[in-house]
Amino acid sequence: MHCTICHAPADIFATATILSKYKVAYFRCTGCGFVRVEEPYWLDEAYSSAITGSDVGLVQRNCQMATVAKVVISLFSNPAGRFVDYAGGYGLFVRLMRDAGFDFSWYDKYCANLFARDFAAGEPTGQKYDLLTAFEVFEHLTDPVVELDRMLAFSRNILFTTQILPEPAPRPGEWWYYGLEHGQHIGFYTRRSLELLARRLGLNFSTNGASMHLFSERRLPQPLFFGTARYKTARFLAPLFRRESLVAADYRKTTDSSPYGRES
Repeated sequence: MHCTICHAPADIFATATILSKYKVAYFRCTGCGFVRVEEPYWLDEAYSSAITGSDVGLVQRNCQMATVAKVVISLFSNPAGRFVDYAGGYGLFVRLMRDAGFDFSWYDKYCANLFARDFAAGEPTGQKYDLLTAFEVFEHLTDPVVELDRMLAFSRNILFTTQILPEPAPRPGEWWYYGLEHGQHIGFYTRRSLELLARRLGLNFSTNGASMHLFSERRLPQPLFFGTARYKTARFLAPLFRRESLVAADYRKTTDSSPYGRES
């Protein structure tokens, strides 16, 4: 097997049992350290529900990511611009961001949009968004380069999360992020592998050193991104960037398009 990111040889790194029944091999790139599973033949079963039942922290993480995104967008993008949440799940993050005054749309091919139904993005037609968010997506990708090409059709700036693989690399059973119980996590990134991905795309790479990262057209001051793209810092900074909520405007849009018309 060869690495999908840097094309260096990938050697067998470990084996583990996924979904309590499938014995699976993990390969590690000899160049950039990227770890991925063998061909993931179990994914149809793993995604019998788009959101795994063990994900009890889903709401908490969406609230935390919204706080960080408000600060990152305010400091490094155009807060009055247009944004899209890629693989947006139930639409909770989009609703949180619109509540906070940021013009976000939702895009997801596989999950029901429960919270942002009137704000779904269509397929990209050449009009770019100022920034795309892809939270908890990268570790699910069978081919990150192909999927990133799809994301870039929406925007050349991608704010995303994925846990950086520790050094030395833990084996399955030694790190919770492998997600053996649900089988949906199939790729695990080192900082080096993310840097190479950005370079391959002609973009700049910034990171908070843990789980929040940015591919961007312009080079950013890394120490500033490192310090502000963290929840513990962002929760204190977010009130400084308060915007007028879109709740009232969204309500008007929703009721105007309702078959029952507007309230009198």
